[in-house]
Amino acid sequence: MKVLILSVTAGNGHNACAKGMKDKLEQMGAEVKVLDMLKEFSTALNYWTADKGYNIVCSRFLPAYNAFYNLYKSSSPEKRFKSIVQGIPLSTLKGLYKEINSYRPDVIYCTHFYGAIALTDLKLYYKMPCKTIVSNLDYVNSPFWEAGIGVDYFAIPHEDFIDECISEGYKKEQLIATGIPVNEKFYKDYDKFKTRKLLGLDENIYTVMIMLGGGHFASAVKIFNWIVKGFKKDVQVIVINGRNEKAYEKIEKMKESLPNNIKLCNVGFTNKVELYMAASDVIIDKLGGTSATEIINRKLPFIVIDELPAQEEHNLCYLEKKGMTKSFVNRKELVALLEDYMDKNLRDKIVDKLAEFRKNSIKELAEFIMSQPKAEYDEEYIRNIEYSKINSNVRKAMRNAHREYNVKAKIKNTKPKTTKQSKSKNKEKSSKGVKL
Repeated sequence: MKVLILSVTAGNGHNACAKGMKDKLEQMGAEVKVLDMLKEFSTALNYWTADKGYNIVCSRFLPAYNAFYNLYKSSSPEKRFKSIVQGIPLSTLKGLYKEINSYRPDVIYCTHFYGAIALTDLKLYYKMPCKTIVSNLDYVNSPFWEAGIGVDYFAIPHEDFIDECISEGYKKEQLIATGIPVNEKFYKDYDKFKTRKLLGLDENIYTVMIMLGGGHFASAVKIFNWIVKGFKKDVQVIVINGRNEKAYEKIEKMKESLPNNIKLCNVGFTNKVELYMAASDVIIDKLGGTSATEIINRKLPFIVIDELPAQEEHNLCYLEKKGMTKSFVNRKELVALLEDYMDKNLRDKIVDKLAEFRKNSIKELAEFIMSQPKAEYDEEYIRNIEYSKINSNVRKAMRNAHREYNVKAKIKNTKPKTTKQSKSKNKEKSSKGVKL
């Protein structure tokens, strides 16, 4: 079995899931190749836009981003071939199709909607003998997934999203509710006190972990400050700064002036996140779908800052309704929640809810990928492909597809006209049939 995995650097979650799937598939005997599709096949500007540009927009222009997201989500899914996000996937098609016909995978697996869109667009015109599978890594369908309906299978977070997917153009047989496939190491159970000892932490103190990433939350400094200034009980705080060196240095400088009730474990980049989670009683997190799933699989109670990009707001709304998390907007609310979560009985109730929801999704999805048939590539067809014409051919096919959707929509929305004459005839016929 040969598998090509397409990822996108837009935060770390998509790449982390791609790497986790690669490791799992290789354990099962597959040959796997992972590519960042924008880095490999698109321009440096598009690569920057998907990662750095997105983070800048979410940090500086969050209300505008959220307004655009929600407006776009409420519009008709029939816009899929005219979608504003089509430009970036289109820029990858020539290189991507060359790679497919060179590597000849049996399955292409994607961790971002750009991959789903690119494959959907290619399949409008060109042969794709391999199976195509994509994962949604959020607890909501973003308004851009509807442009990726041409893939063979869409792995969704939960059965709850089936109706939404169907309303956006997917067929039920395309949908597999395998969950979000995070690395299997987050599914492993650890002993909390042994893990604390291993990490050099105090074994018998309430432990709070802060992990806000290096994206639109530039650092965890603000949240740590809120705890220092507002939380008066004994607490051990683990701060995961990732690659944000400025945040790490700012928190390091605070060590000398910390109150006696605060113990600090300040961490830069680490590949032991699952161990720090295992050592914690509660975590403060932003709410990307992958990080939320990692936390759920760790059965770790979590609370969320209520200042999020729209898709993460939807994640929060969904998981709040499931009773798995709570959010805060200021220092007072944060401190109150942390004090509430000191109650072991409350934490145990939350842990039970997390345990009911969690699943070893990466194992289930990897087994599904490995069950797919071998792909058979047509040598003569491949020799005759004119790669210089790929974009023009696909764009033409997209225009035709868009026109076809418009025609169907007009037919569906057109009501037969009734003239005054036909109305009077109908009345006359109905009156004749009435006996008084």
